[in-house]
Amino acid sequence: MRFFKHLIIVCLLVFMYINPPARAAGDIGLELVRLKTTDGIQLTGVMRTPHKAEKNAGMVMIHGYSGNFYSGIMGFLPEALAEQGFTTLALNMRDHDRGPKKNRFEDNRHDIAAAVQKMAQLGYNSIFLYGHSMGTNRVLYYLAKTGDSRINGVLLTGPPGNLFEWNIHIFGLETATRVLRQAQDLVSKGKEDQWMLIDLGPLGKALYTANHVVSLRGPETVSDPYRNIALISKPVLIVHGLADRLANPEVTDRLRNSGTPATDVTVVKMPDANHRFSNHQEKLASVLSRWMLEQLKP
Repeated sequence: MRFFKHLIIVCLLVFMYINPPARAAGDIGLELVRLKTTDGIQLTGVMRTPHKAEKNAGMVMIHGYSGNFYSGIMGFLPEALAEQGFTTLALNMRDHDRGPKKNRFEDNRHDIAAAVQKMAQLGYNSIFLYGHSMGTNRVLYYLAKTGDSRINGVLLTGPPGNLFEWNIHIFGLETATRVLRQAQDLVSKGKEDQWMLIDLGPLGKALYTANHVVSLRGPETVSDPYRNIALISKPVLIVHGLADRLANPEVTDRLRNSGTPATDVTVVKMPDANHRFSNHQEKLASVLSRWMLEQLKP
């Protein structure tokens, strides 16, 4: 664990030095945060705190599949939003990076709960949830499951939609169904922890336990964002790039249509923006910060 902690610090420092535009000029405090979930998992994240923040508002930021708190979209967005006056806590989920995946999807709620509790303990009375890519499924499930009254709103970027449907889109119905049935068969035989080499198309290959596969893609999965968004009564902002080749932009329209009037879904589509919003970083940060300011108005 000590080695892991040191490795995280080194990676963070290296990233900060090779990406000087992302660094604040002494206006933002940077803190490595260690959290422990209620089911005993140790998590690591980075909190950025504006020294002259005029808003008592914070954001818990959840990465997507194979992500972490310091690369990809998390390499610029937490800092950019902190520069706008919002404290950000970007978290490494229990299944971060590209290592083998064994946890059930529903266990993600414990990670998010630990981060929200940290924000609340620090006195932030306005807390937003942000999810990117598969992180959108995670934050929608958390709020649908808990109804956490401390959350002011949810911000989503590049949502992939239903994860079984995503696999059908990439591989076709026959292949996607075969993989799921293999996992279900193992689980039914008490072999839920058996490893399976899963082809993820543009994301490469990864080792999943059968239990992990079923929790993500099975008919009883709680990861389905269309069902979860219908259970939320907080405002939601969805931003999707029309040049996204990993997550279909049409998912955003379906999410909006799945919400109820109480959900109050706002959609912003960015022409030419890809899944990571390359070359659209400032615009993305501006859209997110303006929307949060609207939610904070009395």
